[in-house]
Amino acid sequence: MSADYQGAHVRVQLTNGESMEGIVSSLTSSLLSLTPADRRSSKIDLFSYEVADLEILDLKPSQKESSSSSPSPPLPPSRKPVSIMKRQSPPPPVERHDGRKKGSAFSVPVSRIDTDFDFASSNKLFQKDEIFDEWRAQEGGNVSHHNPEKIKPSEMVLRRSPVRTFTFSGEFQTDEKIPVVGLSLSRRIAVFKNAINSGLSYSHVVSVAGMAMAQMTIQLLGGTCRVNPQNHNKPPVAVVLVSSGDGGKVALTAALHLSQHSVSVQVLVLDKPQGCDGMLNVLSKYLVQSVSCLPAVVDIIIDGIQDRNTLLRWPGWLDSIIDWTEESAAPLLAIDPQHPNKLPRTPPVAKWSCALGAPLLSQGNVGRLFLMDIGLFPSAFQDQDIAYTSPFFDKFVIPLHRTTS
Repeated sequence: MSADYQGAHVRVQLTNGESMEGIVSSLTSSLLSLTPADRRSSKIDLFSYEVADLEILDLKPSQKESSSSSPSPPLPPSRKPVSIMKRQSPPPPVERHDGRKKGSAFSVPVSRIDTDFDFASSNKLFQKDEIFDEWRAQEGGNVSHHNPEKIKPSEMVLRRSPVRTFTFSGEFQTDEKIPVVGLSLSRRIAVFKNAINSGLSYSHVVSVAGMAMAQMTIQLLGGTCRVNPQNHNKPPVAVVLVSSGDGGKVALTAALHLSQHSVSVQVLVLDKPQGCDGMLNVLSKYLVQSVSCLPAVVDIIIDGIQDRNTLLRWPGWLDSIIDWTEESAAPLLAIDPQHPNKLPRTPPVAKWSCALGAPLLSQGNVGRLFLMDIGLFPSAFQDQDIAYTSPFFDKFVIPLHRTTS
């Protein structure tokens, strides 16, 4: 009888409540192949347990012709029950040799699959200690799985090698309690000369210090939260003060880097440093002529004018610079300040200061002190009887703390 329905136009009622119409391609006791009536999609296969009812809308033409030419039994009614119309349940799960049923997930009854999973109560039933102990027993080891100490997110999983032994005690120390020796200005100049004579070039020192100063400035301005191409707000403003000393040259180099990192730079050259004509030419569009031309709203001031020679000369423009920094109230980052004992007036007060290579013993009020790596090596300190060991590790600028008054 199944062959009689091939080519018939039928309507199928599914067990999920939906219905569809199509042409019967093939029909067996367990499978119905149906071509949709609109011919817009491919053949659909329906299993017996998916079909609740089948209604014949029209027979195939061959059956109609045969019924009119020769006597035959009466045609089936519009609703003709066949074997596929009887809903059949899926086959029961097969018992396996390990006691579980094939087709069941971890022997969980099917009636519980549709219910909400209670994770909290199930987690309490999970005996982690017993399972771990069983695993270790199978592996032949009895190592405890308890962590002796908690590791902070900022700490490394692999422990660092023991801290190296230092043969000197310093006036300063890092966050890791590593001592850093403080030098007088004359001793530090001698260290710099030894380093330059040993192959460290002066231009390299200025270049490295300027880049490190620019990186520190960007972090003080807010880092990627403030300096990035997606920031549609006004870019941060940095005023760079330049004199003829070493700090002025470092400040110029920092200004060059900041101008390429979405920072609005304004450079005021108060004393022209020697050997910087090319850099001044590159920064020509960022130069301002006088203090009165500086912007009213400033995010940070980079101070490269507090070297010893400039402060001893005390040029006429220094008073106007001090007045402007006090009125601006912007935070000031000083480059290697070197304060003599007696000055006509207190220099611009810095919130942060960066020492180049080694901190000075007497620096006055310099705010929060940082140490910048400029490439000094241990042999440069040998003539000063200092057993130097680099305190920088993975950083190029590190904070320092005083250990003595």
